[in-house]
Amino acid sequence: MAEKNITIKQKNELGQMDIFYPKTIADQVVESETKLFLRSADKTVYDANTKYTNANPIVEPIGGIEAGDTFDAVGMSALMTQLLYPYVAPTITGTSSVASTVAEKGTTVNVTYVDAVVVKKSEAISKVALYNGSTLVEEKTSDVAAGGTFRFTQSIAITADTVLKVKATDAKPTTVEADAAEYTFVYPFFHGVVAKNATTLDSAAVLALTKDVSVKGNKTYAFTMADQCAVIAYPASYGDLTAIRDEHGFNNIANFTKSVVAVTGTDATAQNYNVYVKEPATATGFKFTCEF
Repeated sequence: MAEKNITIKQKNELGQMDIFYPKTIADQVVESETKLFLRSADKTVYDANTKYTNANPIVEPIGGIEAGDTFDAVGMSALMTQLLYPYVAPTITGTSSVASTVAEKGTTVNVTYVDAVVVKKSEAISKVALYNGSTLVEEKTSDVAAGGTFRFTQSIAITADTVLKVKATDAKPTTVEADAAEYTFVYPFFHGVVAKNATTLDSAAVLALTKDVSVKGNKTYAFTMADQCAVIAYPASYGDLTAIRDEHGFNNIANFTKSVVAVTGTDATAQNYNVYVKEPATATGFKFTCEF
């Protein structure tokens, strides 16, 4: 039977390496992809120490190993990498040249840039994008792999409710997103005082009051009256008030007269307004809270 030479190196008493060439028949040599073994038992031991096999599914996730995973001769190096380096998605935050705001309908919010800060985690970043609502505005794919801060220089004229979003995608691929700014457009509230004989207000009279550009909600306003009437006006689509409370918590709504007035504001579109006018009084900085 053919013989096969195997080289063995061994350190002698002087610390020098001696080389031996033991002879063995070929049938006694067991080969793997990268190694030769004198006995098949040696290969079995080697495989048991360097590869992991288990057909039982993992019950609880651990590290990067997910519940339900099984193993079929997985190299120990690969197994440890999977265990110690679980996948982590990137993170992203966004800011805009104009912070989130409530604006009056008929006006424009002019955005000049949006910044996205992307932190790479497990995988390289493949793209970073800016969206206006669901519409793609710009996408960056060059020099984004390591993450970082990316500026989208854009002139975006915003006239209606929208959210500017930034998104990042890694090589897995996983996409993460964040709001850079949210813009809400409303018809404003108005408050102020009118003469005691101004029983019926028109659009011009309402527009002459103090404007409050804010979303629907309970409001507290201060009134200084010299035998005058306090007025609170807001879009009729918000519904009627349930109470108008004074500084002492008493409901004064019975002392207010409600009417509906068509008010044409900044967007040149007439809107019905609920207008509450109080009976004449004299007070300085007296507060009323209107409640929905």
